[in-house]
Amino acid sequence: MPYQKEYTSTFEIKGHRYSVTAPALFDSETDELIPDKQLDDRAAEMARQLHRERFGLLNPADLKKYRARVGLSQRNLAELTGLSPNAIALYEAGEFPTPANNRLLKALMGNDAVLRQYLADGKERFSAPLIKRVQAYLAKEKSGGPAERPAPRFTVNQLANWFVVKNYLTREAVANVDPLTLSKVAQLLYLAYGRYLVANKGRLFTAPIVHAAEGPVIAEVTATFKGQTVLDEGEPTTAALLDFSTVSADEEVTALLLQVYKDYLAYNAYRLAAQLQQPGSSWSLTKLGARIKDRVVLDHFARGIEA
Repeated sequence: MPYQKEYTSTFEIKGHRYSVTAPALFDSETDELIPDKQLDDRAAEMARQLHRERFGLLNPADLKKYRARVGLSQRNLAELTGLSPNAIALYEAGEFPTPANNRLLKALMGNDAVLRQYLADGKERFSAPLIKRVQAYLAKEKSGGPAERPAPRFTVNQLANWFVVKNYLTREAVANVDPLTLSKVAQLLYLAYGRYLVANKGRLFTAPIVHAAEGPVIAEVTATFKGQTVLDEGEPTTAALLDFSTVSADEEVTALLLQVYKDYLAYNAYRLAAQLQQPGSSWSLTKLGARIKDRVVLDHFARGIEA
């Protein structure tokens, strides 16, 4: 009778090799690997996601979310960008975009000013339905509609696992990178939370950040890792890899996390804690055991003080 267990497969993508550990199907009598399309496809997609992360390639889910947010069909987006409808469909199905198309689509998705310029440049040739849809979206953005204050897209544990997997991959590729501790991941999440508040006037996650003696802590993350100190000593779990893949599908959140990660990569937990606990910081202005309030964090981060 077939059974599942973790199995590490190596995939070669565009000349680059990626090892992925994921559930696979085995024969209970011979213990040999059995092909299973659903499980094999999932592992292959995890490898493809690692490739996208490595080279900053557009994610299919991001493209679909963007079209839905603006209210565009695949044909609308093709008309807007000058790409073929077939290309848009292929990218949403998982094909890697060409470098030029990758830059074009990411620029469009990352900044509404680019969309406004597309509309201004193409008004004479764009169809009336396309113009109406883009104008309606831009008007909603300008008026401060719900799109400017998005609800959290991920749980705090999904974001924590993104940092765990990212640090593991970095340590595999680069010497002298410190392991990721429970304390540092909480600090990185706090920094990402503050930056997101400033950029979106909304919460990156709903879990409370609390003043503890050692610095900002997040109880949900502490409970998930059950007292572990170092979080990336071994290969990431399947759950962590799936969370990494899920979060990485969101271009905006991934860009935010990646920038925080890069900015504080050289900081160990003690150095980062010293910065976050300095007098006048959001942490220092909060009572022991109390939640660090959004308005205090927003006030500091809006003034460029990440503490």
